Amino acid sequence: MTVVASANILYKLPVRAAELTLEQVLAEQPDLVGLQEWYVSRLLSLRRAGDVRTVPSIGQRSVPSTRDARYHWVSSVGCGNVVGARADRFDLVGARAVVLSRIGRSDRPDRFLRTEPPRLVTIGVFLDHALDRSVAMMSYHLCPGVEHDGRYIADRPRLVARHRHEVARLEELIGEYQRAGHVVYAVGDSNFDGQRLAGLTSAWDGREDAPGTIGSGTRKLDDIHGPGPATEVRLLETPSDHRAVVAVRRD
Repeated sequence: MTVVASANILYKLPVRAAELTLEQVLAEQPDLVGLQEWYVSRLLSLRRAGDVRTVPSIGQRSVPSTRDARYHWVSSVGCGNVVGARADRFDLVGARAVVLSRIGRSDRPDRFLRTEPPRLVTIGVFLDHALDRSVAMMSYHLCPGVEHDGRYIADRPRLVARHRHEVARLEELIGEYQRAGHVVYAVGDSNFDGQRLAGLTSAWDGREDAPGTIGSGTRKLDDIHGPGPATEVRLLETPSDHRAVVAVRRD
């Protein structure tokens, strides 16, 4: 059994509220974790839950924790995406951050200088001693403001093209790591209700009418894609504006 969690922890939260949200997620004892909006300004808070490797390095290959590590973390300097794995089950053997889209023009009038920031996916490769396999864990956060009611917004063609490109690049990476022999999990906030990723199975398959991860309806921006269907999916109410997701898969 593998328990995977994904949490978009709003960057505007005060430090202590963000730390409490993370602790709430880790209280579910996930084997693998993906975080979004957890920027390097929160790096010291991440250390409280384990050892941290930044990609690219900011002076050290890894930052040792101040206590026995519960998790091995990979934190991207260029985005707010983080991946982690339980230290008593996994060893970290590889880490990288890959650009999904570069800075570009935006259709959104509220964007500064009508530009969209770059988007990256953070990837950690871990050896799973419990199941004698390697796992590639990916955390992503795709461009927002592109959909309404599960459909692309027609008068935002630049944004639509950008989001489609990000999805396609993410799917390329999933296939690349699968062909290399890794079990792949891709988790995060797609900013598109019901987004699916080729090569993996959404935790929400067969649960489309379940409560959503944001707001009061069934809108599901956050997902845990993995090998085969999830046997259980739980939502966590946290101080963030997104509900965290926990999914269980039988190995």
